[in-house]
Amino acid sequence: MGLLVKGLVFFVFAGWSVNAFAQNIPAEAQKLKSQADVLEDRSAQAIDDGNMDQGLDFMVRAIRLDPSPMRYMNYGSILFGNGVTVFKDSDQKKGKEILRLAEAQLLKAIEEFNPQKDQVYLSQCYFLLGEMYRNAFGDKLKAKDYYKKAVGLNDYTGARDALNK
Repeated sequence: MGLLVKGLVFFVFAGWSVNAFAQNIPAEAQKLKSQADVLEDRSAQAIDDGNMDQGLDFMVRAIRLDPSPMRYMNYGSILFGNGVTVFKDSDQKKGKEILRLAEAQLLKAIEEFNPQKDQVYLSQCYFLLGEMYRNAFGDKLKAKDYYKKAVGLNDYTGARDALNK
């Protein structure tokens, strides 16, 4: 009987440890998400303060901690804005390089978003891709496809207007 009790105690303890570990995973994920949120806020502040490089660094660090589709979309949007600025103001080649980085991030976001729940975000990603292809990459057909996807998901006004041009 003593052996049975010891075995049961071990089993209960082992079961408790597994349950405690399983419960810590969401807590750990929440901690990482919170840390990533802080880094994303710092990213926005650095960009607002005119320090794009530092802002991009914070955003990359946030994604490493919490690689969510929303973070990929936000990072892609930041890169998009930066790429457009560089493209228009100083260096078209460098601007296109930055826009290619933005494209990669937006495509990651598209892969991860849920098409049944995240139509608004997907539409925004497709719209930005359409803008890149129309204005920087010179591929009006691909731009049109992206605009159609944006409109089809959420009837995104900017994409609808771009299609009508």
